Amino acid sequence: MDCLQLLIPPIPQFMTIGHTVWEPGDSHFERTFQVYDMLIVAKGTMYMAEDGVEYAIKTGGMLVLEAGRTHVGYRPCEEDTEIYWLHFVHKGPAITVKADDIPWFSIRRKDTDTDTEPTAHYMFIPKFAEGLDLLPLIPTLQAMLDLHRSLQLFGALQLHSYLARLFTQLQSIVAAGQQPSKSLEISREAEKFLRRSIEQPFSSGALEAALSYHFDYITRCLKKHTGMSPMKYLHYLRVEEAKKLLVQTRDSVPVIAGKVGIPDYNYFIRVFRKQTGQAPGAYRRERQGFV
Repeated sequence: MDCLQLLIPPIPQFMTIGHTVWEPGDSHFERTFQVYDMLIVAKGTMYMAEDGVEYAIKTGGMLVLEAGRTHVGYRPCEEDTEIYWLHFVHKGPAITVKADDIPWFSIRRKDTDTDTEPTAHYMFIPKFAEGLDLLPLIPTLQAMLDLHRSLQLFGALQLHSYLARLFTQLQSIVAAGQQPSKSLEISREAEKFLRRSIEQPFSSGALEAALSYHFDYITRCLKKHTGMSPMKYLHYLRVEEAKKLLVQTRDSVPVIAGKVGIPDYNYFIRVFRKQTGQAPGAYRRERQGFV
């Protein structure tokens, strides 16, 4: 399945929504405009082309027409066709990716109480999909339709929250469609082992023995799904634990370094600074008194 990768923040902004039944012979007119047009077919088949690429959207299917591209109905409907359509806008280009290539479990940077700008993340929705289970989507679409028909100032926020819910449901459909791969299973087992071993010196042999796979293969699996090698992932876990101890305890930095499995104080300082951009002492001072 092809998916659209959209940068967040900002969350895409709702514009309008509709529900209609097209009769045999109806087709979409040609148009190019700077909004996204999501089409969800509950019954029948809708025939749409985008920049010359033809899509037959059948019952349980959807298509997202992208901003700035030309779309047109290349063939009229042959039966009554029930359609939900929704327009939204979003800054920045959409990137097309394969669902199987989305690194759902890659480690993302978390914002802290000292950040002044949000970290960039991504959302994923199907570009074109067939045979979806639309049942969970219908209540959300209907709620949006009801609000939009008699939109009042008080309901505007809720309408946009429904759009976020719809995107979350669509992304969940994408994620659920991915079959757990052997590499993902190995990555999960490697993560579990490293979490259990946070206080122990790193040993590639111990990791191999625990998982019964060659270290190079374990490394490839872990990097595919988390973006990190075993050593880098272990450093990530250790620094995250150290950050908690710095804020929640009065232990000295050398004591905390030993507790998280890096007894070499100078090396701990380098690892911590590389991951957080700060020395442990500065990190602790900035967060004293914060809740």
